Amino acid sequence: MRSYECTIALHPDLGEAGVHEQVERVKSIIGDNGGSVKQVAEWGPRELAYPIQKERRGIFQVVVFDGSGETVSELERNLRIAEQVLRYITVRVDSERAPLDLGRPRRNAEEETTGEQEEVPAAAPEASSDVGPVS
Repeated sequence: MRSYECTIALHPDLGEAGVHEQVERVKSIIGDNGGSVKQVAEWGPRELAYPIQKERRGIFQVVVFDGSGETVSELERNLRIAEQVLRYITVRVDSERAPLDLGRPRRNAEEETTGEQEEVPAAAPEASSDVGPVS
């Protein structure tokens, strides 16, 4: 059995009950096809990089599971036909890695600006073009 991580972007109008229903559906698909769910993390609503089906936001869920290629095929087949799923991606991960800290808060702008940044030396001033050629 291999370890996989599936990130799912759900329709933003689903609500809490709809999101929970979709996650349970994904868990049952994985379990019915010989896999086992290791971890589920809710990332919550986030802005999309580009509009998908005229939506600018999506509710993100991450499911980490063990399974075979058939498990992944069946999961992706079901996600492809579900109307509530905007996008999904499944990747194989190293089974020896430590569990993800998927629930950690996102960095904010203050943390990004207080980090050490490399100073860039000021560029030398350009020579003035009013002076004619030197003979």
